Amino acid sequence: MNQSSFWQSLLPHLRLLGYGGLLPFASFALGAGLLPNETHQTLSLLMLRVYGLSIVSFIGAISWGLAIATPELTDQERRSLLYWSVVPSLLGCASFLLPSSGACLTLAMIAALALAVDLRTAVQLKLPASWRILRLHLSLGAIASLGAGAYVAHISGR
Repeated sequence: MNQSSFWQSLLPHLRLLGYGGLLPFASFALGAGLLPNETHQTLSLLMLRVYGLSIVSFIGAISWGLAIATPELTDQERRSLLYWSVVPSLLGCASFLLPSSGACLTLAMIAALALAVDLRTAVQLKLPASWRILRLHLSLGAIASLGAGAYVAHISGR
């Protein structure tokens, strides 16, 4: 199987899992603003933060996987990807020292930074445009949800 047909065979699964993964982001962001009581809203914000942390950590792990699975990388490129791969999770963990508004905003910024790094890496590794487009869509969905969570937390003083 050539690389093009390999990616084409994976794309439907990547889309299903990726877009499906936006549902918790949207649900928790909406719950933070629309649930009927403050306790449930606060819990929804917490879940948005936890889910955001898990996703930015997962995104970092993609770079780890690329670093160990791409033989044509130079040693410097491999080291850069490996060291970068832990940054999203470390910054994400640090975001939990902030109130919900700051934490959601920080997680959104980490997601944006990771998107920039991943798109640059995707071009460098000649990953298919369909992957880059999917990655862009998923990141924008996560960033929008985390941004909405930051806004809701800010106006509610959380």
